[in-house]
Parts: sequence; structure tokens; C-alpha cells
Amino acid sequence: MRYILFMQNMSNGNLSKQQRDFIDELAMLLVAWNMPITSARLYGYLYLQDRPVSLDDITADLEVSKSNACAAAKLLETHGHARRQGERGSKRVFYVIGDDPGTTLRRQTELLGMMSELIAERKDEVAEGAARERLSRLSAFHADLRNAMLGAIRTHRQLGFEGGGVATKKAGAPPVVRMHASRRDDPAGA
Repeated sequence: MRYILFMQNMSNGNLSKQQRDFIDELAMLLVAWNMPITSARLYGYLYLQDRPVSLDDITADLEVSKSNACAAAKLLETHGHARRQGERGSKRVFYVIGDDPGTTLRRQTELLGMMSELIAERKDEVAEGAARERLSRLSAFHADLRNAMLGAIRTHRQLGFEGGGVATKKAGAPPVVRMHASRRDDPAGA
């Protein structure tokens, strides 16, 4: 009984109520974008950290099992939302937030571009008159939204956005650009 009471008092020891609420609220928004809940909570948690965190830190602060923390961290790492760091002479692994703030929007910008292209290419064969005009406006809207999102991503890269949630201008440093070959026509260069 004493052990259980002690463990309850230890939970979320490093997080304030406001931080826990922020993590949970952000996670609920990311879940709407199909990010698993534990990964979404870890994403918010990593943005609040000023130092690399271990799986032990994550499990204690987020009150999740080590296997769930590990799976969530690997998923974030796979999608570029987090980076893994090792410790020299140790098998311990630490995680920090990823370097690219646009990672969460990358798939949405790709989908907007694909929707715009599909509608623009097919509107003449599937619609006439007012319907064709609506499709033209919809295609332009998707293209404009995609370009605005990519412009914001590019702007923050040029500011030298670094993991840990701090954007700073790096003197003389070009923006980091990680592109896939499929983004050949990316007008924002993101």
C-alpha cells in the first residue's frame, strides 16, 4: 500500500498541470490528423523539453509503458518529428524534437497539390458551365493553400528553426532543405 501511494505521488513529477493539459490538448488535435495518441502526446512533450529525454523520462512523465513510449518515439522518428541521440559508451537512447516544423504538414501539402492537379486536369471532361467554374475555383483554392503552407515552412527553415522549439537566425547559414524527388515542382522550395 505504501508503495502504491508513493508511486501515485511520483506521477508527472516533472510536468506542471498546464504542461500536461497542453500536451493532451495538442495530442487531441494531432489525433484528428491520424497520429496515434501516444505519439501525439510524445510530440507535444518533446516540444516542451530543453534537453534530450530518455525513454525512462518519457514513461515517467507521460505515464505510459516503456514499450508504448518506444513505439511512439520510433513512429515520430520515422516521420521526422523526432530525432534519436545516443550516449557515448552506453546503449541508452535519448530523443529530441525534430528540426523541421513543417513535417506535420508535409503530407497535407502534398495532398492539396494532388487534389488541385486532379481537379484542374479533369474539370473539363467531368463538368460544364457553373460546375466547371466551381471546380476551377476549388483547384485554385487548393493550389493557393498549398503554396501558402509551403511558404510558411520555407520561412521558418530560413529562420534556422531548431529542435526544442526555438527559431533563431543562423548567420550566413542556408536553409536546410530535405526534398523528395516527387516534390520537383515545389514553388516554395520546401
